[in-house]
This record gives sequence, C-alpha cells and structure tokens, in this order.
Amino acid sequence: MTPLFVSQVCDWCDGLAAPETLHTGYIVWRARALPSMEYVFPSPEEARKWGRARGFDQAPIRPVQSLEPFRWRRSSGSLKDVTLADHLYEIHPDRRFAPQPHRAWVA
Repeated sequence: MTPLFVSQVCDWCDGLAAPETLHTGYIVWRARALPSMEYVFPSPEEARKWGRARGFDQAPIRPVQSLEPFRWRRSSGSLKDVTLADHLYEIHPDRRFAPQPHRAWVA
C-alpha cells in the first residue's frame, strides 16, 4: 500500500491547547515582508504618534502578541514623549516560529 497523504496535528491550531497568557502591543504596519524588526508600542495612540512623526500617517496600526511581557520605556531619541518597547521586536506573520526573546506575531 502507498499512503496517499500525510496529516499533521497542531493542538494550538485546533483549539485543543489552552493558550498561555498573551501580551499585546501595537506596530505601525509598513507592509514589509515578514519577519521584520519593528518598534512595538503599548497603545494604538502611541503607535500613531510615532507614525505621524516618521511620515507614516496613512499606515495602519496592527496589534501584535507575544508570550513574554513587553517592557515599556520612554523614547530618548529625537522624538520625545513616546512610550515603546525596550527592544526592537522580530514580527512574524503568525505564531509558527521558534520562541525566543523579542519575538511577536501579528494578531
């Protein structure tokens, strides 16, 4: 006999595994190929403020999720009074990537 197809099971995809605590942040979506390194913000308003200052007025704001909590800090560069994550995050299109620090996916 010859097998006709191969099937794989993903407990997360099938809803069988309980999700861990997910942490949410927001990015300015610049439609770059993923994965890409992006700044993550604690709210859509903070992301919009940064986007306007950088000339991305029309770019949509997208939520991202991470298994690890984001650590927020105040900006220290040319744009003051913006809160963002303390590191750039590698943003993936979905949750299927090797877990490492400073990685998130588009929600």
